[in-house]
Amino acid sequence: MIRVCVFDGTDISVGGTELITLPLPKGSSLWIDIYNETAVAEEIIFDQFGCHPLCIQDARRERHPPKTEHFKDQSFVLLRALNSVSEGLSFETQQVACFIGSNFLITRHDQPSGIIDNWWNFGDVEGPMAKGPWVLFAAITNSMGLAYIDMLLEFEPTLSGFEDSLLDSPSDELLRELITCKTSLRKLKRMHSYHDSAYAELLQHFDNDNLTSAESRHAVTDVYEKFERLHSLSSLYYDLAGDLIDGHISLTSHKLNDTVRILTVVTAIFVPLGFLAGLYGMNFDNMPELHQPNGYFILVGLMATIAASLVVVFKRNKWL
Repeated sequence: MIRVCVFDGTDISVGGTELITLPLPKGSSLWIDIYNETAVAEEIIFDQFGCHPLCIQDARRERHPPKTEHFKDQSFVLLRALNSVSEGLSFETQQVACFIGSNFLITRHDQPSGIIDNWWNFGDVEGPMAKGPWVLFAAITNSMGLAYIDMLLEFEPTLSGFEDSLLDSPSDELLRELITCKTSLRKLKRMHSYHDSAYAELLQHFDNDNLTSAESRHAVTDVYEKFERLHSLSSLYYDLAGDLIDGHISLTSHKLNDTVRILTVVTAIFVPLGFLAGLYGMNFDNMPELHQPNGYFILVGLMATIAASLVVVFKRNKWL
């Protein structure tokens, strides 16, 4: 599907490819959104606007790290937009390619994007389009950043709940959930590291390009700050999840050590008792102690004394 939005300086027109007239009239701007379209139809649009073939290849790849490339008359920005979120920080993303020229913005993605659809159907695109394609690009990608921020902020109470559960009743199920969340946070951390670098490079390009308006730079800087915050939050939560996993393992090991210590103490007490019982339980004919009238009571008393002495020693050494 190819959707076209044209701002002629006063009014907004929405439709299909019939609205594309090149060259664009002065003061007008164009937004073309492409998704789930044939390669032939895409090629026609890309050829019309002189998009670089290598950038087109990157845009069509299923997985590619976010990046920025700049050419004489346009820039190419590759991002990953949040597509869906489910419980436990499980999420899906899709690649969104943006070709930005002096008076046009082309967005290309494989599947429908809720964020782009919201801008297309309900967003006030006239304001950003009147200020140029870079401001429109910043407005759309700002919504992408906000979606990630909302997801992470909603996850924060879950992380706090994990911490409380860890102190109250650590379990294998809790450990599995923590490992799953840490895996998702690792993906977010890496992805937003790429986003952070891409926007930093974009701002550096603006520094070298005197044609970019101050308003465009301000809008893109605002988005850069959001992705910078996302990278920071992802790193923070990733480290917290790692600390909770380490804490869970430490608590489990501590409980195991307590159990082993008690078993060791019990074994240490019964070893001498077992030795005495085995010694006097041997069936030799010549064992003088067996003929003592009070031998049984002496042996039981000796065993009790040894056991009590060992308990006292263990308590003094705080092994019990």
